[in-house]
Amino acid sequence: MSREEVLREAVKKKDGDQLYKPEEDFKALMGDEEDTVAFVFQHVSSEECTLTSVARTTRGILSFGAVVKGEVDHQAAGERSQGEQRKPFRHWKPSLVVEKTEIVCNEGDQAMLQVQINGYPKPDIRCTFGDLPIKPSGKYKIYHENHEHILLLVIKDVHMEDSGKYTVMAENEIGFDSVTINLDVIRQKYPAIKSKIEDLSIAVDEILVMPAEVDGIPRPEVQFLKEGRPIEQSDRVVVEEAYPVYTLVLKDTSLQDTGVYSVVATNSLAQASHFWGVYVYSKPRLTHKLGPNLELSQDQTVTLRAKVVAEPKPVIKWFRNGTQLVGGRRLHIDDEDGFYFLKIRGTVIQDAGVYTFRAENAHGVVEDKVRIDVKKAPTILERFDDALALEQDVYHIIHSVEFAVRLEAFPRPEVRWFLDGDELLDGIPELTRVQSEDTIKLIVNEPTTDLSGQYLCRIVNECGQDEARATLTVNCSPRVLVQLNDATVEEGSKLKLQVLVRGNPSPQFKWFRNSQELDPNERVQMGIEMFGKKRYKIFCIVQEVSYAERGEYEVEVSNSFGSAKSSCLINVLTKPVILEAQMADAVLREADDITYTVRAFSNPLPQATWYWEGTAINPDEKKDRNKLITSNNGTEFRLGIRRAKMVDAGVYQCVLENSVGTVRCRTALAVMRRKNEED
Repeated sequence: MSREEVLREAVKKKDGDQLYKPEEDFKALMGDEEDTVAFVFQHVSSEECTLTSVARTTRGILSFGAVVKGEVDHQAAGERSQGEQRKPFRHWKPSLVVEKTEIVCNEGDQAMLQVQINGYPKPDIRCTFGDLPIKPSGKYKIYHENHEHILLLVIKDVHMEDSGKYTVMAENEIGFDSVTINLDVIRQKYPAIKSKIEDLSIAVDEILVMPAEVDGIPRPEVQFLKEGRPIEQSDRVVVEEAYPVYTLVLKDTSLQDTGVYSVVATNSLAQASHFWGVYVYSKPRLTHKLGPNLELSQDQTVTLRAKVVAEPKPVIKWFRNGTQLVGGRRLHIDDEDGFYFLKIRGTVIQDAGVYTFRAENAHGVVEDKVRIDVKKAPTILERFDDALALEQDVYHIIHSVEFAVRLEAFPRPEVRWFLDGDELLDGIPELTRVQSEDTIKLIVNEPTTDLSGQYLCRIVNECGQDEARATLTVNCSPRVLVQLNDATVEEGSKLKLQVLVRGNPSPQFKWFRNSQELDPNERVQMGIEMFGKKRYKIFCIVQEVSYAERGEYEVEVSNSFGSAKSSCLINVLTKPVILEAQMADAVLREADDITYTVRAFSNPLPQATWYWEGTAINPDEKKDRNKLITSNNGTEFRLGIRRAKMVDAGVYQCVLENSVGTVRCRTALAVMRRKNEED
């Protein structure tokens, strides 16, 4: 409503009765920059009266009251009544009167808090929000006319944080008064459709999802319509609600779903709506398919037929293995009563393949396929060749070999693989078999010399068979399969060393003892023998091995692709050998000393035992306490007799033994009685 309309509708009442009309006894003034109306009254009497202002706007009716009291012009009154005495004004403390202490306002609107203020002298006015003083600003406007005794606090563009208690205080020299008004800001918003749905096109038998996002406070009620009528939900038509998004879902769309749709959002403030169109079209649909796959013999006749429904009429094409077919002497293409035909006369091997029927219009395409197989004995079109491979090398590069054949055959043939005449069974981890309609493969993963040889592929079906063969050669550096082991032998026995080696080409070898190369002779024999596929035994035999031939033995095997080594330690055992014996027969005088010494060698070192007259000597026994047995490094052995006695005479033996053998050394001792020195 314009400012002029507001002013025309303004009415002033006195105690409920119309007192003034615009443009007669008062004027209503409205500023250009303020949403405020000021009223100026003329010819106001001195008696106090209550005036109410009522204004009508597009948002409703606004009213407020005020107490009006005129003041007497005493000079003018004195001129009219010169004899009359002037009465003084009465003083009183401020009093504040409000019609409403609870004000409710919508968020974003303007709130006006009105207080009637009485008091003389004119009181000082203060306004606070909570504990904060309010001063005029862009947000707050304070209007206070002395003649009207009305204070108007205007709060512009209110928000939720403006809710709370507002206090108006008045004070003069007589007293003080205050009043509190509670402002409650509520949030309201006009309904709106935030997400727009554009016009849609969709094929039949599809799912159409139409989401609409709405907004509004209070929360609006949402309804979907078609052609202006509410949509009824069913198993096929569903409205899903997940505020603020409402979704209309059409399942299995049909041509009847075409039309104008709308969504309407309504709350207590207003209503919002949005419209869009849905167009459902029909792509070709098969109502009769080509049927199951066919197995034919040669020189037969077969007819393929299909039926399709579509608007507009589709374009029909026939294909075999992806190549479009055209009518000819043996191929006949036609249609009748909605059926489309492909007729093949006198089938041959070349007619086998996958046949495709395709129907297409502006809205889509539909296809159906059928396989026709014509029986034929296996015929290999491409064979595999001999192959050469290198076994995984030191750089761990993995090589593989693939034997593949391309063939024609129907029905699907049985495939058997052979290596050097032995059938290769399923489950060998190094072999991978692949078979498709026209290709057969055998992949040798990480080929080794064990997998080298002649490969044979035999293909058989009920109509016949065919074969393909080739040789796989796998080269590799020597690999020692069985290593040399440390060994211990007795001197004079035969020493046989042997390793098992795999490699291709055949390896060469050398034997070493303590880093010195061995040459064959009448006692040392060397050789190599085949031991399976690309496996070899390499041996070295030493006849009547001696202690001097002990030590580290090593074999080095090599070919053009690399080399390998294996080594072991050989220990030669010997029985004890007496190197020196100081054990000559002797005659002693009683109380003389004698020492027997024996030096010997053996591997392992010998143990020495001394005997007197066949009885082992034990220095711990009383009878042998004058005898002392010592040993040095296990190679030198001594028996000492101190202060010989007559009973010490006899035969003494030193027995040396180890795990290989025993050796003895003996002597005789005579003891003479010593004569008295007096004699």
